[in-house]
Amino acid sequence: MKSLRDQSRSSLELSRTALLVLMAFSMAAFAATARAAASEPPGAVEFDTTFLRVDSKSDFDTKRFSRGNIVTPGVYAVDIIVNDNRVAREEVRFAAVREGENATPCLTHKMLESAGLDFAKLTAEHGQKEATPADACIDLRALVPEASVDFDFGEQKLVLSIPQRYMRASARGYVSPELWDRGVNAGFLSYNANVYRTRSGGEQSTQEYLGLNAGVNIGGWNFRHQSSLTASTGQATQFDNIATYVQHDLPGLRAQAVIGDAQTTGDVFDAVSFRGAQISTDDRMLPESLRGFAPVVRGTAESNARVTVRQNGQVIYETNVTPGPFEIRDLYATGSGGNLDVTVTEADGRAKHFTVPYASVAQSLRPGTTRFAVTAGQLRDDSLNTKPGFAQFTLQRGLTNRVTLYGGAIVSEGYAAVNVGAALNTKFGAIATDITAARTQVPGEHTMQGRSLHIGYSKFIDPTGTNVTIGAYRYSDAGYLSLADAAHVRDAALNGGNPSDRNRGRAQLTVDQPLGKHGSVFLTVSSQSYWNRPGHDTFFQAGYSNSFKYGTYSVSASRTQNSDGTMSNQFMVSTTIPLGHSQHAPQLTTNLSTGGGAANMQVNVGGSAGENDQYSYNAYGSMAQQSGTSVNSNVGVSGAWRAPYAQVSASASGGPNSSQMSAGVSGSIVAHPGGVTFSQTVGDTFGIVEAKGAEGASVSSATGVKVDSHGYAVVPYLTPYSMNHVDIDPKGSSLDTELQSTSEQVAPHSGSIVMLKYKTVTGRVALIRAPRLAGDALPFGAEVSDEAGHVVGVVAQDSRIFARGVEEKGTLFVKWGDGASEQCSIAYALPAKNDKMTAGYASVESHCLPSRAIVATDGASHW
Repeated sequence: MKSLRDQSRSSLELSRTALLVLMAFSMAAFAATARAAASEPPGAVEFDTTFLRVDSKSDFDTKRFSRGNIVTPGVYAVDIIVNDNRVAREEVRFAAVREGENATPCLTHKMLESAGLDFAKLTAEHGQKEATPADACIDLRALVPEASVDFDFGEQKLVLSIPQRYMRASARGYVSPELWDRGVNAGFLSYNANVYRTRSGGEQSTQEYLGLNAGVNIGGWNFRHQSSLTASTGQATQFDNIATYVQHDLPGLRAQAVIGDAQTTGDVFDAVSFRGAQISTDDRMLPESLRGFAPVVRGTAESNARVTVRQNGQVIYETNVTPGPFEIRDLYATGSGGNLDVTVTEADGRAKHFTVPYASVAQSLRPGTTRFAVTAGQLRDDSLNTKPGFAQFTLQRGLTNRVTLYGGAIVSEGYAAVNVGAALNTKFGAIATDITAARTQVPGEHTMQGRSLHIGYSKFIDPTGTNVTIGAYRYSDAGYLSLADAAHVRDAALNGGNPSDRNRGRAQLTVDQPLGKHGSVFLTVSSQSYWNRPGHDTFFQAGYSNSFKYGTYSVSASRTQNSDGTMSNQFMVSTTIPLGHSQHAPQLTTNLSTGGGAANMQVNVGGSAGENDQYSYNAYGSMAQQSGTSVNSNVGVSGAWRAPYAQVSASASGGPNSSQMSAGVSGSIVAHPGGVTFSQTVGDTFGIVEAKGAEGASVSSATGVKVDSHGYAVVPYLTPYSMNHVDIDPKGSSLDTELQSTSEQVAPHSGSIVMLKYKTVTGRVALIRAPRLAGDALPFGAEVSDEAGHVVGVVAQDSRIFARGVEEKGTLFVKWGDGASEQCSIAYALPAKNDKMTAGYASVESHCLPSRAIVATDGASHW
């Protein structure tokens, strides 16, 4: 076994060897003359071997490098990437025109059409093309001007570049439903356990909590269960069944089906919890550029023009259009703010300008967009003795840029309601107004009926940047009841008791005003009144925030007035200052608040640490004083570690007469086709990485997640129906494993558990020095293969070979020509692996002996 000094010297020699190899090939490539010779296929190059000669006798055949890595004919399962967007994964046949050439992909009419190529545009611009059989291979570069085709053999990616003018129009971020992945049959159990212990005045109490979230996916149906267990000192253990349901998506309807415990959408009527069944639209199935409200921009171009859309002075969209009418439907939703300024720049430089009003409220939809929800079940409310059944239907439809219509109906035991409304987008702002009529039969009493008017308003004032939002609810008379209120009134009549407070009117105003470099201010006012008690609950709040040289600060004031006339005021000042300029510099936060005759001051120092910010910490001190009492102080610390397989947290605090300690752990256990994997807490939709042999490699898109000893890792969160990119960083894994692919993409269905498989090659890594028996150096750049004929490396400076994926012992074959004198074999035996091998690879001395042909285990003949 080599000493540490020898290993360090070997590592240095390897680095020097790699540098010499790079320099030699760089100089050779610089001296290469690219030409399309009659005897060579297009793209071939010739290398000047002067820089590759070891001595005057040696020569090296570089013909095999003249076309890079040759792709052999066959069928490959590849990712098809069109203009940087993954559009499909399918098997593609590769064929070579002449023997020895690179095989090229056979692109059929159907494949190109599925990829988005618009053949009608090609025909219109370049004339009628001859009809080709459906399975015939099409030369894309000859068919489409400026198009290109590139195949990355290592990543198995077929990359097509097609000018946008020949592509069918599609929304930005569009992912074809054919690419949505339903995932695998799998299950998981997420847990959140913590214990909280306090001491006050000599008395101790302990509270323990365990939250569970379990799921099983089978054949596209997703079962979910949420529950909790709470135990406290002196109290009985309590179990709560939070929700149990089965979910399945319906892509044809762009909707989700839920059976079990869920909640209504709340788009038209107030949201309520229920146990039953529901089918409701899921906007996540739309491309991100079609979610939410944004107007359609329509105009006319006189030539090949450039259309630029600005909002609040910023460019939010640009595109090229052909002569004639155009429509832009895939603007990203930008909240409620700002008219759209559109500029059409013609080919001769002329520019036309026009404005499209843009203001929205929650009810606004894009033109042509529909939302619906159908619900049937039983109201879930633990405060009710009698839980009524009900059915509800809601519908929303965007008609134009300016008008959205919506409405719905509810039918329940002794209750019925109907709603109709409209959202309008005007130059004065967005307005939503609807009216709900309801009728309630109170058991043993009279029938209550009435109407409720709702008005909402939103406006962004361009010149000042002011954003104004008003939500006003006013019940026209005492006879109106919502579904939840009617259930409580009927329950009180059937089982005795007092009904809960019923809203009479509710109004809220919010104003946000940026002041440029001088910060921003906000104002919020809300008021609520009731039918069965006098007075109003009123709340006012105003604040100002800004930054200064060392950090940020904010000031706010609020007043709360209850319906019984009691009033309280509160004032707060806070600052945040970074304590340094490094990546992990902690932040100092101070908060001072006064109100109700009390004052409180708190100082926090917190931040994160670790290469991936997997550690977080916080320390605080506080002082509080009530009127006429002494000052109470308290100090505390807390920290958390986002480990690869769980998250651990702890905290402690203490004051003059009290103390507190807590500890918690949360995570998930995932069962999948490859086994069982422990992970951080997972969301409803997540992925499982399979990278056999890559233990210790990091998942870049998930903080702290690493591949375990079985070759698996869990990506805790994925976005449904969107293309998610998951990368693996091999740093930290063994040199004996090579990741042939470090990036995968997937677009999961909602609630699915998808497998992300990364190809790996496992075997020992060795640095072998093997001159020929007479001491002559091996030809630089000669190819080295194993007994099965697999290429494992090339010869570098001084007969050194850096071989990857070799067995513990065996024979390697070096070949630099076709003659018997231009090949030799190396017998080797690697030292046993141990923890003291700091370089991560074995270093071996041997010789390359004259070789003869052998028959490999696969039956092929190799030298």
